[in-house]
Amino acid sequence: MTELTFYGGVGEVGGNKILLDHGKNKIFLDFGKNFGKEKAYYDEPYLAARDQSQLLNLGLLPQIEGIYKGEEEPDIDGVLITHPHLDHWGYTCFLDNDIPLYCGEGTKMIIVNYEQSSSAGPSSDYYLAHLTKTKDKEYKDFRTFRTGDRLDIGDIDVEPVHVDHSVPAAYGYIIRTSSETIAYTGDFRLHGPKADMSEEFIEKASRADPDLLITEGTNITGGHISSEAEVEKKMDLLIGKTPGLVVVSFSQRNIDRLRSVYKVAKNNDRKLAISMKQAFLLKELKNDPHLDIFDIRQNDVIVFGSEKSRRNEWEKRVLDEVELWKGEDINPIQDEVVLTATYYDMNDLMDVDPISGSVFISSQSEAFDEEGEIQHEKLLNWCEHYGLPQYQIHTSGHVLPHQLKGAIEQINPDEVMPVHTDRPKLFKRYMDDLEADIVLPKMNDSLKL
Repeated sequence: MTELTFYGGVGEVGGNKILLDHGKNKIFLDFGKNFGKEKAYYDEPYLAARDQSQLLNLGLLPQIEGIYKGEEEPDIDGVLITHPHLDHWGYTCFLDNDIPLYCGEGTKMIIVNYEQSSSAGPSSDYYLAHLTKTKDKEYKDFRTFRTGDRLDIGDIDVEPVHVDHSVPAAYGYIIRTSSETIAYTGDFRLHGPKADMSEEFIEKASRADPDLLITEGTNITGGHISSEAEVEKKMDLLIGKTPGLVVVSFSQRNIDRLRSVYKVAKNNDRKLAISMKQAFLLKELKNDPHLDIFDIRQNDVIVFGSEKSRRNEWEKRVLDEVELWKGEDINPIQDEVVLTATYYDMNDLMDVDPISGSVFISSQSEAFDEEGEIQHEKLLNWCEHYGLPQYQIHTSGHVLPHQLKGAIEQINPDEVMPVHTDRPKLFKRYMDDLEADIVLPKMNDSLKL
């Protein structure tokens, strides 16, 4: 018999941590950071958790003995990470290093790249990976796969199948035990440029005849019908009518969006200016033959940033390959540039000094909490200072409600448990006419299958 305990992702978006206990073998489905609950106590980088004891005391980590650093021999057999967004892997830093982290090859690349170029988070005792002048160090037991591989974790058989999401290397899992079959979608969508990957997961999950489907339900409210192709088309139209600088803001690891922005920049005979961190990520992902990544050394790509007296090792590796363009370098050619930037890059635009007729394109989700609204208001102040009208051109990384309903019908599980949604009751009411039973899990409760 299999037992599931939900330690995160219930009644909230993100923070997925689901323990699957099948007697001799136990695995976690994701082990993500919960941003919303952390913000109730912390304000990084000014105040942050220093070790797992503080998060355990606050109830932000599962109260399970034998899985964290410095404890006895680990009591779980691994973590299945669906994709490289922090709300699905961010708390793995607190786990014992002997606990394997199972993930796609691209997911590992992005996680390690993030760790190498990030100074945020707990102390060095909790590094997953680190970059120095002499070596690249990984502290975790990463076990990678691609679609078509099978994972044997004791008596648990796991089939990873790729899905389309707003970050590369996202996977869903079909999990078979001696008594049950469980499908777990992770985060996915059916309106992205690689929707066929999500359709393949749905087809394989349907053939597996699952007893249970655990699925995300992020867009049960606020679903916006659009696609990456529409994003490209709208940006292309706007950029073609813009006589000045074009600034585009989106998530650094949204490679589909970066590829779209690069394409429309080329269509309009403009150079694409990217940040140092984006360049470092692309430099790594270029090694993956399954990803269509442009080379940062191309003539139509600029790496944009500010001068520093001291550089981190990851920055040095970027500058070993390309020349850094500063604001004053872009100023005379800004009508020939599309520049990617976020709120945290606004200081660097001062030397660019956007000319009249420049625009700002927000290509990411709108603010969903008070802190996000405050930051958005500050961003509007920056845009006002620079004379940049703001456009919203975006498509979600999450499946839309009607598409999800169709996917559940096709998979045809006996039961469905929604996670990664802040409106589970709405989810249940909308899906109640399906043949599957809709079961709403509760935080820290265990459910026997």
